[in-house]
Amino acid sequence: MSTRTYESARETVRALNRLVQRSVRRRKGDQASHFNRDRRVAKAIFADPNILGYGVGSKVCEGSRDESEISLVFFVRRKLPKSRLKYGFAIPGRFQLETVERKVRTDVQVWERFPVAHGLVGAGASIGDAAGNSGTMTLAVVDNDSGKPMMLSCSHVIARCGLGAVGDPVESPTNLLSNPSNIVGSLQRFTVIDPSALNNAVDAALAVPLEDVTLSNGIPGIGRPSGIRDLTSEGDGIVDELRVRRSGAASGLQSGTVRHLHVTTQIDYPQLAGDPSVYFTELVQCDALSKAGDSGAVVVDDSQPGKIVGMHIAGDGSNSFFTHIAFVMGDMNVAYQA
Repeated sequence: MSTRTYESARETVRALNRLVQRSVRRRKGDQASHFNRDRRVAKAIFADPNILGYGVGSKVCEGSRDESEISLVFFVRRKLPKSRLKYGFAIPGRFQLETVERKVRTDVQVWERFPVAHGLVGAGASIGDAAGNSGTMTLAVVDNDSGKPMMLSCSHVIARCGLGAVGDPVESPTNLLSNPSNIVGSLQRFTVIDPSALNNAVDAALAVPLEDVTLSNGIPGIGRPSGIRDLTSEGDGIVDELRVRRSGAASGLQSGTVRHLHVTTQIDYPQLAGDPSVYFTELVQCDALSKAGDSGAVVVDDSQPGKIVGMHIAGDGSNSFFTHIAFVMGDMNVAYQA
């Protein structure tokens, strides 16, 4: 696997994400004609209803992965012949943005639909809000400013995607009765999921536990993680190589292999009015089973007892998507104590 090829694909993903931003400006050294062309290309990709996203991963040939060939992978609902692409974006065998300068091999892989944010009532150990949203508690963490313990999960699980208010009750498990009796804490702070933005990156929220609630980081089937592993600095060496595990409130213990990095795609959020599809960037995709109610589950590597690599935020059944734990911890200003 060529490091140069990986870097070209990674920089192309980052350039596409930058070019669709409303506030993007031409960088010093970029020709105006190249910049304008690349913006048109990026917008065409984002506007194509058949293209669900893109990322960096191995090429798939006749159902088998060629782990020696890293590619810029476009994820589509269906593979269509050129004759049916009159109004869509035709993905070339080699893709190049003029402002990136290097061509990169491409691959087209079928996802069928956008991943769905898991926030429905789940079974087993769960966490949720009084509105009936339910998912999985990620970790017990420590607030960097106050030193107090916090409960970490997804914004769409305990903060209604950012529509909640500080002090809202948090339950475990979710109680759909009008007078919930399973309150374990109160909402403290959260990220806002913005359907109009093209660069959502973190879906997370924190809750303060009640005084009589004891928090634990013993993950069912995994145990207590030994620390944090920041995958953002590891590059293509983990694609098709790194095995990860996750224990969600709905699907229990599941494992899979990291398949794509730097994934940009839309996630369906039924928790928001109109069930919008919201763009997220820099996701990691692995082939682990996921169900509604798993959102928030911590993702760990296959070492023993395991290091934390991410937070599961969405899935489409056979695939799951997680955010790098470094991004979550940074945005939430918290730390994990092994």
